[in-house]
Amino acid sequence: MSLHLPTRRVVQTAQPSLRLQYLLPRIQRRNAWFGWGSSNTAASKPLTAELSKRERQQRLMERMVDATQGQSIFDEEIKAPERRAKKKSKVEGEGGGSAMADPSRSKSFIGASRVREHMERALDPDPRWRIRYQKKKVMQMVRANGQLSHKELIRRSEKEVESKSTPLPTSTKKLVHLSHQIVGKTVDEAITQMRYSKKKMAREVKYQLEEARDMAIASRGMGLGVPNGEVFDKPRKIQTKDGRWIDVSDPTTLYVDESWVGKGPYRGARIQYHARSRMSFMWRPTAQIHIRLKEEKTRIRQHEERVEKQAKKAPWVHLPNRPVTAQRPYYSW
Repeated sequence: MSLHLPTRRVVQTAQPSLRLQYLLPRIQRRNAWFGWGSSNTAASKPLTAELSKRERQQRLMERMVDATQGQSIFDEEIKAPERRAKKKSKVEGEGGGSAMADPSRSKSFIGASRVREHMERALDPDPRWRIRYQKKKVMQMVRANGQLSHKELIRRSEKEVESKSTPLPTSTKKLVHLSHQIVGKTVDEAITQMRYSKKKMAREVKYQLEEARDMAIASRGMGLGVPNGEVFDKPRKIQTKDGRWIDVSDPTTLYVDESWVGKGPYRGARIQYHARSRMSFMWRPTAQIHIRLKEEKTRIRQHEERVEKQAKKAPWVHLPNRPVTAQRPYYSW
């Protein structure tokens, strides 16, 4: 005998596995029933009192701020300002309690960590690569027997400085014309050219030229021929790499050797709508200008090298005496 009963009725008559009291919101209580009546012996130990939370924080702070990580020959120079500050705060505290009135002096600031392991992450991120590079350079030096190459001699005797601007609100197609305009000119001529230019980005290029000039003078000691007495008695006439003849009286005069532009991050975008329900993005570009300044010593050396190379060339022969080869019994035309 079979019973024909719908499944939903069988489910409705079954007792639910979850009671309604578990579905209602309840307040949770957590109780610890262990450890009652026992004295806290850990807090009474002198070692635990010494390594309290505040003391551990103070030790970590001192370890991170310590610049020497132990005894060194620079301890006196490093710790002298700290001793003066402590002495000053002590005198002010004895005088009238002004040090206590200023709560900012008692606060300590944890700056960048100076722990050796932490600093090596930034200063020496890949020590194996550094060791391989140093080994390769030592082998090259031993192989060359201490002699410097032509490029190394130039880098030691001639100075240069490179400057890069911040992303400018323009495109590379517009900025490249100003870049071409200042290449090969002295810094003063380039600044004058940008001063009277009608282009909007000319003032930004002028500012970058002035910043590169100041950096070259302050950090590299370039352009100091007049104070040091390195001026020629008579101006020298040289030819630049683009074929212009110029007169040089000060070999330390700064000039723009190279200038190029590059793309920067986009400022934003807007939607441009087309026919047939199509659209595209119009990006707002930015560009950066790079400037490399050198001294006139470089152009003088390049001119002398070109003259020497031209003098070493063999004279050109109109009809060189070559042997006749591959003769045929017929005419070649």
